[in-house]
Amino acid sequence: MKKYLLGLIALVTAITLNSFTVKTSKHPTVTKNFTYIAYPNDSHVNDPNYYTLTGNDGSDDLNCPDGNSHRCGVIAEDNGSGLPDLSQAYTIATRN
Repeated sequence: MKKYLLGLIALVTAITLNSFTVKTSKHPTVTKNFTYIAYPNDSHVNDPNYYTLTGNDGSDDLNCPDGNSHRCGVIAEDNGSGLPDLSQAYTIATRN
């Protein structure tokens, strides 16, 4: 009887603890277009503070005029403050 009671208590405890477990899921966010504003200085390309959203909350295309191969912007996820999240994978747009 003692074995069954201990097993029942363990089962009830497991069900109770499992029902209060917070499940987190990382949903991919939408990528946006960010213009690099320190052109032609390429020393700040890894600093998100040197990027600004393109028009329409980052949905307008990047305007990369012809020229040399400096970075003109990135297509990246928003970090929640209107800046690109450069710790995640992103696409680089260059002036060709």
